[in-house]
Amino acid sequence: MKHKRATLYYILLFTAALLVILTSIFHTSRQINQDVNLEMQNTLHDVANQNAVIVYQEIKDKFDLLYSIADTSDPASFEDLSSIKQYCSFVDIYQFKRIGFIAANGQVITTDGYTQDLSDREFFHDGMKGISGVTSTLQDHIGSKEPISVFSVPVYQNGSVYGVLFATYRTKQFQDLLSVESFNGEGFSCIVSKTGEVIVCSNNAPAFLQNVDNIFDYFSQSSAQTDTQSEHMKNLLAVKESGSGEFFGDDQKYYYQAVPLDNIRSDRQWFVFTIAPESVLISRTSDILGHVRILILILILVLICGLLIYMYGISLKQEQLRKLAYTDQLTGADNYARFKQKMLSQSGNHGFYAAIDLQDFKLINSTCGIVKGDETLQSVSKVLQSHLKKDEFFARIDADRFLVIFWDKDKTSLESRLQEICKDLEALSVELNIPRIFPLFGIYETSDHQEVEQNYGKAVQAKHIIKGNRSRHYAFYDEINMNQILENKQIEDHFENAIQNGEFHIWYQPKVDPQTAHILGAEALIRWQRPDGTLLSPAKFIPLFERDGNITALDEYVFRAVCTQQEKWQDSGFPMFPVSVNISRISLYFSNIVEKYRDILDSYHLDPKYVPLEITESATIDNSDIASLIDQFHEAGFTLLLDDFGSGYSSLSSLNEMHFDTIKLDKSLIDYIGDPNGEKLLQQITLLLQNLGMSITAEGVETASQVKFLENLHCDDIQGYYFSKPLPLNDYEKFALTHR
Repeated sequence: MKHKRATLYYILLFTAALLVILTSIFHTSRQINQDVNLEMQNTLHDVANQNAVIVYQEIKDKFDLLYSIADTSDPASFEDLSSIKQYCSFVDIYQFKRIGFIAANGQVITTDGYTQDLSDREFFHDGMKGISGVTSTLQDHIGSKEPISVFSVPVYQNGSVYGVLFATYRTKQFQDLLSVESFNGEGFSCIVSKTGEVIVCSNNAPAFLQNVDNIFDYFSQSSAQTDTQSEHMKNLLAVKESGSGEFFGDDQKYYYQAVPLDNIRSDRQWFVFTIAPESVLISRTSDILGHVRILILILILVLICGLLIYMYGISLKQEQLRKLAYTDQLTGADNYARFKQKMLSQSGNHGFYAAIDLQDFKLINSTCGIVKGDETLQSVSKVLQSHLKKDEFFARIDADRFLVIFWDKDKTSLESRLQEICKDLEALSVELNIPRIFPLFGIYETSDHQEVEQNYGKAVQAKHIIKGNRSRHYAFYDEINMNQILENKQIEDHFENAIQNGEFHIWYQPKVDPQTAHILGAEALIRWQRPDGTLLSPAKFIPLFERDGNITALDEYVFRAVCTQQEKWQDSGFPMFPVSVNISRISLYFSNIVEKYRDILDSYHLDPKYVPLEITESATIDNSDIASLIDQFHEAGFTLLLDDFGSGYSSLSSLNEMHFDTIKLDKSLIDYIGDPNGEKLLQQITLLLQNLGMSITAEGVETASQVKFLENLHCDDIQGYYFSKPLPLNDYEKFALTHR
């Protein structure tokens, strides 16, 4: 079945590729046609402009001659045959048939000796009105009957028109001018008036164009033309602008480029048309398309060969790829995708989803190295596999997170198995020589396995019940306090309004000199006072905000609030003492944290020494960039305190790399005072820290004996209920004034 699906897939793949190639052929052919068409249009444009320039220059030269003769000669001399013959040389030079003069009475005298009455000619009447011009093609009435055009200009005497000077120009001369070879001899040209009258065509123009007097008459008689083509040409001739188009003649399509020709008379506007048949385009594209089709055929053959090779290679590696897709590369166990796939066939079976991770696993990586961490995960995978029954399976999600399905009938039988698994997992600590492993299991019981994602999510929620403590290894989903979840949701939803409404207040716990009891500074602590006046414990909202990310906004809020109050004390002359501010581990993961806090501090014009920063010991374990971050804070001028030292896995050697200014001893170390061994440990720790050049603050000091012991250790300052609990602003100010 799988083989048939694979074969069908390859057939579809080949069909798709073939369709792409055929589409490419069509698109390429179309593009070539468009490119060649564009090239032909550009050539038409160039040839038409060239022809227009030639014809215009010819017309201009003729008019320049006639104007010169009319302006420099005595008008009366034009009526003398011997005088008019002197212009015979101009006839030869300018390739006229004759030059002549028409008197006001219509009598003409020419260089070739003809006298005749031309008073019926339109160009004579225009000339007598002072209008110059060149006519369309006429039949010569003087001498041999042949097609001509007549150039005419008025001759003035004393400001009045005396007569008309004209020159007869053979139409063949225009034909020769237009007969510039283009498009391998298949292109031709003609001159057309604005009304569509065909003035003259080049020698190689087709018969249908040479035999028609008006091109629109031909259009109306030809069934091949369209109204659109005719209207387009009419619109083009109606304005003095260049343009292009197409029409049909002799059962084929022609492309044209029209260029307006300045022939003196705007009411007799001429256009030079340069025309090429579609066969030119076809002949140019056929050779190119032939080569393209050969190349595409070669491409198809190469594609077929490549596809066959690819199919062969895929068939060899198919099983290997399938295994890679569903196998965790580190442990060799199933991955999450494979787990979900297996669960689809388990609907109706009663079982327990177990979400597993190792508490403080990051500590193994940071203290023992990544290789040892990977070895640990491989060993965990083997332990889980060894405890599975038939039809049970598990998967590694990522990092130290695993998911197991247990088919036990009830919780009691499962709990006994979980205890055995935990025992074997904890034994890995000795076997691998690593910090103690403390596995956590979140359990969700169900018979519905269609929504694996949701089931796994509920198991993870159950695990959060015991996350962070070491008294229990597992918890079930039905132990979750839904009321607590709802309360947490309400707290999260109200956070932004609480920030805006100023519900968060800063309290201050003083730090004092153990010898003099004088105040040395304070630590800023956050308190949330709800609108009804009740105080919400930080233990309720701080861990919650660390999980949902709101803690970063709260950190910044506290920092700004402390800066604001310090600025007020500075401006009012109140005694200034450093007030330290806590930065959560989440905030430290933002790359711009140092720059942001320095910018805030600068905006209040404060010396950084008045707002030291406290970083918890656990944050230094999780963040691999902490040493670099500490250096950046120092470069920005901040004083740094290591908070809660001794509460977790303290690494004394790492203090040499992380250059904190002050170490705050956690209350768990202070409580050793009174125990001989504990006091020795505390004494050695303080001595080491002092030798490293660090100041020491003792937290959680509650008794006089503790104060005395710390005083003997030369502890720098003390913080605890013995001297003062956290105080609101007014009470702190009183304390500061009385303990200066």
